[in-house]
Amino acid sequence: MVVLYLYILQKEKIDRVYNKKVKSKQFSSGDLVLKVILLMDQKSRDQGKWTYNWEGPFIIERIYSNNAYLIKELNSRNASKVINGKYLKKFHESSMY
Repeated sequence: MVVLYLYILQKEKIDRVYNKKVKSKQFSSGDLVLKVILLMDQKSRDQGKWTYNWEGPFIIERIYSNNAYLIKELNSRNASKVINGKYLKKFHESSMY
């Protein structure tokens, strides 16, 4: 019984340490985001590790529950798609060029 109690305490401690570093991503409607290129979406795999990891920018049109977002390409008439927020990151415009 003592071993089970110590195991539960250790698990709670690990959860606290891990969750301290986790930051949730929250986007609002109208934000510009980048979408990760999933292996299934890659059109050309011949360049290997030198291919881009992110594509976009996209604009968030609508927010659904459970971290789901309706995104649309910025200058496109293509249909919108729903994607989980874990595959998105905020787009920051660069003024380098």
